[in-house]
Amino acid sequence: MDVLAHPRTNEDVIFIADLHISTLFLFRDQRFRGYCILSFAPWGATSLESLTDEEYMTFLSDLRIASRALRAALTPDHMNYELLGNSNPHLHWHIVPRYKTDPRWGRPIWEDYPHGEFTHRRHVVPDAEYRQMVSQIRQQLG
Repeated sequence: MDVLAHPRTNEDVIFIADLHISTLFLFRDQRFRGYCILSFAPWGATSLESLTDEEYMTFLSDLRIASRALRAALTPDHMNYELLGNSNPHLHWHIVPRYKTDPRWGRPIWEDYPHGEFTHRRHVVPDAEYRQMVSQIRQQLG
């Protein structure tokens, strides 16, 4: 299946890889190490039920491929998956590695932030750390 071109890198994400029907990006907000976005690529779908059966199964397969690569590369203690579409009306998964050392361990990542802090205050890391994570994840994707 052909995947449409996505912007490779912008102020929000860094390109990691094109998968079968989606594109994997490293989210620039790294308050949870390895936080990624898996974006459905072929058309502007906004809901899972709008996909054909083949698109749905391929998208879920890509989610599992991405998740396995993240787990192998970064060894989190748990993974969170969220499919929201409230502020960005395009079908995309948030893949959030969780660590027992993270400040929200055992709770949803969005919970208890002061108003606007989660969406307006990013935790950025040095460029070398972004590059290292992208490299580790790509290596696991093969």
